[in-house]
This record gives sequence, C-alpha cells and structure tokens, in this order.
Amino acid sequence: MTTPTDQPRSTKIAWICAVITAALGATILFSAEAGINWPIWVAAASGSLIIARYFAVRRVETPMLVLCAWATVLSIGFALTTSPPFPGFIVLADAMLLGLAVITIGAERWSDLSAKLLAAVPFLAPIRVAGAAAQEVAGAPRSVSSPRSRALLRGSLLTIPLVIVLVALLASADPIINWGTSRIASWLPDWSFPPRLIFFVFLLTLTLGANALAMRQLSVRLPQYPGVPGRLSIGMTEQRMILSSAAVILWLFVALQVSYLVHPPPSALGTGVTFAEFARRGFGELSFAATIVGAIIILLEYARPLDATERDRMTLERLDFALLIALELILFSAFRRVLLYEEAYGFTEARVVAQAYMVVMALALAALAWEISRGSISVSFGRRVAELALGAFTVLVFWNFQAWIVNRNVDRASGGGQFDASYLATLSADATPTLIKRLPEIPQPQRDTIQTRLACRRKPADRRWFEWNRSAAAASDALKSWTPPPCPPRVRSLEPVVH
Repeated sequence: MTTPTDQPRSTKIAWICAVITAALGATILFSAEAGINWPIWVAAASGSLIIARYFAVRRVETPMLVLCAWATVLSIGFALTTSPPFPGFIVLADAMLLGLAVITIGAERWSDLSAKLLAAVPFLAPIRVAGAAAQEVAGAPRSVSSPRSRALLRGSLLTIPLVIVLVALLASADPIINWGTSRIASWLPDWSFPPRLIFFVFLLTLTLGANALAMRQLSVRLPQYPGVPGRLSIGMTEQRMILSSAAVILWLFVALQVSYLVHPPPSALGTGVTFAEFARRGFGELSFAATIVGAIIILLEYARPLDATERDRMTLERLDFALLIALELILFSAFRRVLLYEEAYGFTEARVVAQAYMVVMALALAALAWEISRGSISVSFGRRVAELALGAFTVLVFWNFQAWIVNRNVDRASGGGQFDASYLATLSADATPTLIKRLPEIPQPQRDTIQTRLACRRKPADRRWFEWNRSAAAASDALKSWTPPPCPPRVRSLEPVVH
C-alpha cells in the first residue's frame, strides 16, 4: 500500500516517466513512416505504466502485466508488415489493450476481466485518463514542500509556454532571433511548432493520466453497467421451435454434403453452374450462417425462462449440442470449399483471412459447447472469444502470409495451374522480395506483367532509423538488386509508392 512517506517519490517517478515517454513519442512518431517507432513507444508507455504502479504499491497485478505485454508484442508487427489494413488494426488493438489495462487497474486476476469491458474502453479510458492528468497538473505545485519552490514551479508553468510562443512569433520578424532559434533547432529534432508541441502535450496527457491512475488507484474500479429493465425471456415452446427448425435445416445441409461425396450431381439443377463451381462458392455465406446461429444459441441461453423444468432444460441442451455439432461440420465444409477454391483459382489475402476466421469460429463454438455443458454461459466465454480473435490477429501480423501466397501461387503455375499475375503485382512490400526472387519460375507472359508493374512503382524515400520496417527494408534491397525493364509512361502514373 502507498504511504504518505513514499507518495512524493511516486509522484516524481510518474511525472518523469510520463515526460520521457511523451517526448520520445513526439520525436519518433510525429509525421513519421510506420516502422519500429511504434513498438518503441508502446514499450515505453507500457513500461511507464508498470513502473508507476510498482513504485506506488510495490507490486504489479497480473492483468496489467498481461495486457501491457500483449500490446507490446503486437506492436512489433508495425515494424514487420506494410500490408494494409494491418498497421491501422495494430494501432487500434494496442489502444484497446492499453485502455483496458488503465480501466482495470487494481484487478488481481485475469478472470476478473470480461469481454464487455472492451465496449467501455473507448469511452471510459479517455475520461479517466484526462481527469487524472488534470488533477495531477493541478496538484503538482502542492507536491513541492517549499513555498518558494511552489512559486517558482507555478511561475515556470506559466512563463515557459509564453516564452516559446513569443520567440516563435518574433523569429519571423527579426533576423538575429531567427538565426539563434535556427541554431538551437539544428541541435534538436525537427520540433515544428506548434503541431509537434501539441502532439507532445497530447501524449503527455495520456501517459501522465495513466501513470497517475496507476499510482493513486489502490483498488479496482471496474465500470458498472446499468441493469436491463425487465429480463428478456423467451418461452420454452418458442425456443424449442427455433432450435428444432434451425437444427433440421442445418443437418439437411450436412446430409446433402455427405451424399455428394458418394454421388455428386453433374450440375446444379438447371442453373448452368456446375457442381464443382458450387462447391467452390458459398464459404462466406456458410461462415455467416454459422455466426448467426451461434449468436442465436447464446441469446436463447440468456433468455431461458427461470421457471423452466429440468426436463425442458435437458431438451434444449440436446438441441443446442445438435446445432453446435452441425455448425462445426458446416464450418468444416466452408473451410474445404476455400481449399477447393484455392486449388482451382489460387491463393489470395481474402481467402487466407476467411480461413483464419473459420478456425476462430470453430474454436469459439467449441468454447460455447463447453459453457453449455456446465449449465450456463459465464462471463469467461466472452473473454475466451476475445482471446481467440486477438490471438489469430497476432499470428496474421507476425506471419508474412503475402510471401506465402506468392510462393504457393508460383508453385501452382509451375504445375500448370491458373496464375493471376495482376493480383500478385498489387500486393504490398511484404511480397516484393519473394516475388522478385521467384520471377524466373513464372511463365513469360505473366512474368512480363509483374516486371512491368514492379518497375513502375515509385521508389520510397530513405527512412530514418526509427522508421525502420522489415518489409520495407527487404523490398527496397530486393528492388535495388534487380534490373527492371523500362516502365511504360501510361503505367507509371498509376502505380503507388511502395512503403
């Protein structure tokens, strides 16, 4: 527990960590390319929060450590990939993880967290952080023991911003002042005024507010959700009708898929579309159907009447399991359809992401079956689904699946399969080194298409050290080591910069 004797020390450490973290972020993040700068700052912000908590209460709770560590690990993906939209999703995921760490300060166990807390993060975390930062700034003069020191501190807080503003304004009107400020600016990073300074203040508010909460909040303050007026209840008859009809439809579909393995129909009943084409379609629709039915099962579990008999509960539980087994088989069918589609037409980002979604859905349904077998759905279920989704996203971030897509498609082309050169040429810098390396193995017409598109890409500017990105650096090296053909003028204007 924090005592009055170590409170001033904790306050100083919280301020020092916040200022250093904000200055670091304003230096390497402002107006910079996406690269290693983001993981550096996330690691600094996470470390600042953990240090402030440790010096305040002499320990750091497990949920805070897990959330900060996961945010830091995930942020490394910013320096590994340039494939959109992953960089934006990484920032969003890191913000949610660190925001969750802030609003759950003091939580002792990982099981104290639930998925519904994620809905509160975008609203509650900024309010708590801004309020704590304002209180910390307002109370800063009181933390100084000497009246003279407090006066000097208040004077500095008022004087320094005024001096900076006046010097910045007068520098444009006087050559000597301009020369002096230019010499000073040449020694420092490019702190363009006022945008970078405003960015610094924004980061300082975030880090100082989070550190202040970690320092002063001794017990957990989880958000309280208002109770829903009137519990939703759906009668047993209605539930049996809903679950039974869904089970009949889903199991009919499963039975048809199994029958097609024995005797596939020659065509799709006069539609002009062959059964093979039908088998390679519909994986999106099947995944969506599985998602809807899974959500209905959860809703009906929560809407089960309180006066339901044990016999009724057992009947509905059997129907739930029948539906869940059918859904797992349907997801298997959808996954197989994607494999067939890839076998016929090649590999793409959308198909890889669809497969990842199906795996997450299958695991989530298995977790739901476990919850139902225990008699009710607990708050842990939502957290487990969030963990599965975030885990799959983390794997996709660290796995260079664009390079894998190039390799698989080139292998297919070598075996005489279809090859979409135009698609592969649109992939990001993640795929460029592999694409250049395997150019000799690509058939000549498709190779010309890819070489032309690569040759016409506008080369990116050199990156600073904190903008280093593995994919961008590897793509730049690959392009420098490759002798491109001339770029037709009509193509050059259409090609984007490869970041």
